[in-house]
Amino acid sequence: MDILINKEKFNFTENDFPMLIHGRCKTGASHFSVCLAANLTKNNMKVIFFTAYPEAKDEFRKEINNDETNAIIINSGEEEVFIETLKNVPDLSERVILIKNIENYTSKLFEVVRRSKFVIFSGDMDKCEFVDELIKKDFNTKIFFSQLEKYPQDGLEDLLKYHGKIISKIHEGTISLDAG
Repeated sequence: MDILINKEKFNFTENDFPMLIHGRCKTGASHFSVCLAANLTKNNMKVIFFTAYPEAKDEFRKEINNDETNAIIINSGEEEVFIETLKNVPDLSERVILIKNIENYTSKLFEVVRRSKFVIFSGDMDKCEFVDELIKKDFNTKIFFSQLEKYPQDGLEDLLKYHGKIISKIHEGTISLDAG
């Protein structure tokens, strides 16, 4: 699926990272994150895909037509397995690390990847153990599919379902997917 910013097709680049994606359940943030990772791999960026749920891994594989040339998919949703895997990825600094479902993980995971330039934290920040650390981190891109309760953001009052607001150093507006 294509990514649209203000209804125009868009592809993210290295300059858009690190990235934060927030959204409560059923707002579109989860599906958007999967499609974003697929979009990155299709554009020859290397991705490490980590999520708590098998369904998201299946959807990612479907989006990339099972072509895992540029993707490392962590089959386990366990934090310790992911941390150990990261230690053994030789080209880690060249990969975008997508951590989906951040609400299921601890500050230990955040500490391992906090300095990575090419990282995407995605999930429900209101349920995330390390929300206080995330809110202080300098992200090049922030995407909100719903309002934050603990740290409310301006301009998120009228979000349409499955549409987010992107705030970045380069882009601002509405972000969505186009099934095309």
